[in-house]
Amino acid sequence: MAIYHFSNQIISRKKQQNTIAAAAYRSGERLVDERTNESKFYKRQVEPITHILAPSHAPKWVFDRQQLWNEVEKVERQWNAQLAREINVALPKELSHEEQEQLAIEFCNEVFVKDGMVADLAIHRDDEENPHFHIMLTIRPFNEEGTWGNKQVKIKEIMNGKQQIKAIHTTDWNTKEKLVYWREQWATYANQFLEKNGFPERITHLSNKDQGLETLPTIHEGVVARQLQNEGKESERIRINMERKEYNKIIIELSEVKKEKQIKERTEMFVRRFTPLEKKQLRESAKSLRLFVNFENINTRRNQLDKWHARLEFSQDSVDTFKKMNRIERETDMLDHAENILENEANRFLEKYYPNFNIEDHSKEQRIEVVETTVTQNKRLSSHEIEKVIIDLEKKQIEKDLFVLLNNRPQFVLSIQKEIQRAEKQFENLRLKNGVNFADGSTIQNASEKELRKMQFLLKQKENLNKSLGLLGMLYDHQLQAMYPNWDGRIYLSIEQKEFFVMAEEYYGKNITPEDFSNPPRKYSKDEQMEIIFSFHQISNGNIDTYKRHQSIELLNKKYPDFQTDNQSYKHMFYNECMRYSDEIGQERMNQLKSAFDVQSVFKEEDSQLERSTTFGPKSNQNSNFLSDGTDFFSILESAIREADRKWREAELEQKNKNKRHRQKGMER
Repeated sequence: MAIYHFSNQIISRKKQQNTIAAAAYRSGERLVDERTNESKFYKRQVEPITHILAPSHAPKWVFDRQQLWNEVEKVERQWNAQLAREINVALPKELSHEEQEQLAIEFCNEVFVKDGMVADLAIHRDDEENPHFHIMLTIRPFNEEGTWGNKQVKIKEIMNGKQQIKAIHTTDWNTKEKLVYWREQWATYANQFLEKNGFPERITHLSNKDQGLETLPTIHEGVVARQLQNEGKESERIRINMERKEYNKIIIELSEVKKEKQIKERTEMFVRRFTPLEKKQLRESAKSLRLFVNFENINTRRNQLDKWHARLEFSQDSVDTFKKMNRIERETDMLDHAENILENEANRFLEKYYPNFNIEDHSKEQRIEVVETTVTQNKRLSSHEIEKVIIDLEKKQIEKDLFVLLNNRPQFVLSIQKEIQRAEKQFENLRLKNGVNFADGSTIQNASEKELRKMQFLLKQKENLNKSLGLLGMLYDHQLQAMYPNWDGRIYLSIEQKEFFVMAEEYYGKNITPEDFSNPPRKYSKDEQMEIIFSFHQISNGNIDTYKRHQSIELLNKKYPDFQTDNQSYKHMFYNECMRYSDEIGQERMNQLKSAFDVQSVFKEEDSQLERSTTFGPKSNQNSNFLSDGTDFFSILESAIREADRKWREAELEQKNKNKRHRQKGMER
């Protein structure tokens, strides 16, 4: 998003500054200071885009950067002389590189050059998220014939009967009014370019206070602050911005809540039917949980607690761990209680306003969404509108599920298998409870219509869940066919084994070959592993807030763009690789790895799932070894290949025998 930043400073000899060094740093050119014969050069990762812009009456030599600033150093003789003005301006990220350059040139020409200044312009894009340009401006004007003019003229005047000499500036470039004008003009030019190129964003030179906003403006961080942060050091400017962003986030959220409350208070016909006791309990829950109690916030907090619990489950027993586990248990109980209140209230609401709405046929999420939409739109929904609300909710859930699925495939398989088992158990309990025997059609009458509908729902649910597993299996089959087109045994892998092969290919960026079993590849070096582990250890620290955690993840993604932080399979592979090199990494980092990654709980669940199957042949310690020290991952793949090939050979042999028997029967006939 386009931001407004326009800072102004004077480069002066009093501050022991030098225009040659300043110009060299901003332009990326090697310049020689003729006074000291020193060469000034500052290597930049990305070459700046530079221009020198000058009024028509300026001498030709101003277009030579080295001569321009050496001439400035020569003409200014005072020990405290002001040498140049430097302005730093943020460019709108929405514009293309060409549009940004055109905007900077046009602004400088119209605002500074037409006023008589020479502008040394340098556009910096070292950080694509922070495109900006520097302008070094001459402070001394040029005469019409191209010679240096005077900054000031001295005049005599009589004050209190005494003659005094007063210095008068020949230009208004140093006035506060001029600076305000420049700041305003930058907003005008930038907004014109944004509008011309079809972007709705706009910037303003006005402060938040002048705009009537309660939020606090952020300050310019600069390359030095970001460099300190990348080195793991604290930057005061970045800390201030983080605090202000967190404050602004709260102000914005409060503003939204106030706005929603005002809308509901103005025109409220459909009211929530909470009992006085329920209202009191919800207020207490909101206070204890420190969140606005609604269904979405409850689910978000529940997910956070689940992740926290998974990390603590494998921590060493201590008083601190015990306290945290107790807190998780207390909060979970409060969330369950608040959710039950919301669900009961939603049911009462639907019974009052939608007497024909069949509560039993709809999930808790669907019921609550219908209630929320009714209250928000302040009208009774038609059957068509209710159907649309439910479809939209399903679409949102599918989008979330797809994201979770693609980044949490092993957990998805396990959760689906658990849901299938749960549906089967519920179905069987209902069947036994009602004495239904499907071999005897007359027993179906034992069950009520309501329970028969529930049994049909469970059968349909199981069918859909099996389809989901089938779709994931097809996804794996397509990937394996592309990876190993000449290996027929791949079709005999279990879904867990297929995941292992796909997981390895995603991580290493190549197919696993027999050579890898004897010499496993390594993706990250020792130093890279240690740095990534430390980053995740900081991210998983429960004492840092959400904003700081997000910032840490962004820094990790920036340094290691190929590391898929949201992909659990990828994180499993990294965890496994680190376990393989645990001796190199050291005990401290390994402890951080185990505390930061919640993959252990997943591995544990995968292990139990694999033990229940016979996919890897006879039960052994293969899986548990892989989970504990990471040494047997490639042995698991090798075993899977042998087992799949064995099944393929048996199937081939069975097919040949079947064909042989078929031919013999034909001959007998």
